[in-house]
Amino acid sequence: MGQIAFFHPFSGASGDMALGALIGAGLPLAELDSGLRTLGVDGWKLTETQVKRGAFVACRIRVLLDDSPRSGGDGGHSHGHTHSGEHAHSHSHEHDENTHHNQHGHGHSHEHAHSHGHGCRGLSDILHLIDRSSLPSPVKERAAAVFRRLGAAEAHVHGMPVESVHFHEVGAVDSIVDIIGTCLGLHLLGIEAVHSAPITVGTGFVTGDHGRMPLPAPATIELLRGFPIEQRDSRAELTTPTGAALLTTLATTFGTMPPMTVARVSYGAGDDRPGPVPNILRLVIGETTARTPHGDRVLLLETNLDDMSPEWTGHLVEQLFTAGALDVWLTPILMKKGRSAQELKILAPLAREEALAALIFRESTTFGIRRHEVDRITLVRRFHNVTTPWGEVRVKVGTFGSKDIGAAPEYEDLRALATKANKPLRELHRLVMERYYAELS
Repeated sequence: MGQIAFFHPFSGASGDMALGALIGAGLPLAELDSGLRTLGVDGWKLTETQVKRGAFVACRIRVLLDDSPRSGGDGGHSHGHTHSGEHAHSHSHEHDENTHHNQHGHGHSHEHAHSHGHGCRGLSDILHLIDRSSLPSPVKERAAAVFRRLGAAEAHVHGMPVESVHFHEVGAVDSIVDIIGTCLGLHLLGIEAVHSAPITVGTGFVTGDHGRMPLPAPATIELLRGFPIEQRDSRAELTTPTGAALLTTLATTFGTMPPMTVARVSYGAGDDRPGPVPNILRLVIGETTARTPHGDRVLLLETNLDDMSPEWTGHLVEQLFTAGALDVWLTPILMKKGRSAQELKILAPLAREEALAALIFRESTTFGIRRHEVDRITLVRRFHNVTTPWGEVRVKVGTFGSKDIGAAPEYEDLRALATKANKPLRELHRLVMERYYAELS
């Protein structure tokens, strides 16, 4: 049985609300802070307070920067979810009178003198920060995937290559802390799978450099394409781009709570806006109750490629994994007229169909894709950490009923360890498995 997390964004989601929910669930603030310091980004600190939101006690996390705090009601900023890092480019978002931001506390005064003081960053800059840190490999992978989705959404909305997107706000320190901190927090709490209820979005309008725009914000609704959402007549921004990017990247299912034995329930707080629904994000953590091989329904996409450069194919495979594919493989085939070709197959969550199909058409030469919904049976999985002289390696363990029937080191962990130790991969594989079995005996 493994630890799973279920987010319930009944009042929306943002980066600081997700981080607050994790802290409220028992994530040590000092341990989180220590991990984030390895990014080499200075000039910030985290503060934690317990606040009341309606009838609930919730954890409020704030990122304080050296020159001024970026938080609702402080320093002239009125942020509904403390999401100063939510929009790319120089958006100066202020709700007009029709959004009633004074009533709901979601007025966005996204002025960038502060952000620019900390510099603007391109996607490659942020990915470099993540890569050069000493964060665990799974955290790096998750955080990079969130930023890539965010960058792709902004690029699509503004009609530009993703390489041209510069994050004046998403690159700000507080948003880097929110996104990478959430990914690190899930890892530190031992969460093996993330699930979410349908995401609630708000109503109203924002006015910025690109004119008057409806809520959900353009980047938010782009990130939510293919995912279940519910709209509440809030006249306020409930789900921010960062919140949408985190949930749609990290969660594997969107619906009712999966079967689990509940261990912890926590709430991450946004600002104290009035209204019938408390401004909080609920998080439920527990152990999956599945004791036998369990299954789910997934999507199988396939197409034949007979006129593509292998370099293009390799790039496509990488992009498919980044876009949420569970598995991708190529099989050599022989087509009519003796043409050599490859059959591309992708296994993916049902919710990723539209995004993956669009990517295949954009990055390949195919004119058609075959689709099937298939049922799969999977082992219950958990992770066991093995300590070596050069660091920790996660060993993935597959369980059938109550019996462990297979185990293997996580490749990315093992590869990072091999680079650090300057030893052959197979030698470290043997060492890790010897230690794993020794710890079991």
